[in-house]
Amino acid sequence: MKKIGVLICDDSALMRMTIKKLIESDRHLYVVGTARDGEDAIEKARTLKPDVITMDINMPGLDGLSALQIIVHEEIAPVIMVSSLTQEGAVTTFEALELGAFDYVGKPGGTVSSDMSSVARELLEKIKAAAAYDPKSKLVRKTHTQKRESKKTIRLKPRKAVRKPSKPSDIDFAAIAIGISTGGPKTIFEVLPYLPADLNAAIFLVQHMPPNFTSSFAERIDQNTALRCVEANAGMLVEPSNIYLGKGGHHLT
Repeated sequence: MKKIGVLICDDSALMRMTIKKLIESDRHLYVVGTARDGEDAIEKARTLKPDVITMDINMPGLDGLSALQIIVHEEIAPVIMVSSLTQEGAVTTFEALELGAFDYVGKPGGTVSSDMSSVARELLEKIKAAAAYDPKSKLVRKTHTQKRESKKTIRLKPRKAVRKPSKPSDIDFAAIAIGISTGGPKTIFEVLPYLPADLNAAIFLVQHMPPNFTSSFAERIDQNTALRCVEANAGMLVEPSNIYLGKGGHHLT
């Protein structure tokens, strides 16, 4: 198996060192180089030709979003954003996904964290999945599964929909269940915009995500699709042409 080369971009020397150690703990991965800001990352990406790039968002000079757009435009390598697990961080992260980032990993302790070991498995699996991603076919050639545990359960109580689409689509089922993991948000932004506004089905969407990220995720989906998207709540009326996103840290049943 060919080893996967990773370029690390973060303005914090501590974060660069921490992420480097995590990556080098996996025998299938190695670090081709590190960058201190977006401009440095672009120059090194062009020269070193990494298989995957990890990118901080908030950096002096050229920030992560600006660097991401150039890297995506030049099709250098898939990018995984490493962002703060805050509400502000969530909004910026989903903007990055819309701009073409493959996926993201949250910094447990904020913008600078030495506790990245708690997300080590997630980071390594997403790097491998990104390296296997074929942007031309928009398909992942290999699947890297993750076993997750959720803390609570939300139970929806479906009732007969009170409205019907004005022009029902040809799809003849009442519900669509979508469960996604690594690379999921990117895939969602690529697929859901193609669904018609008059879809005669309710969509139930589950994505492993921090609790304070799902609200922003639902808003982004709602803004970028013809369907209405909301965070699911217990007892919520289930209607066609709606997407019900499970809250972070909960099951959706």
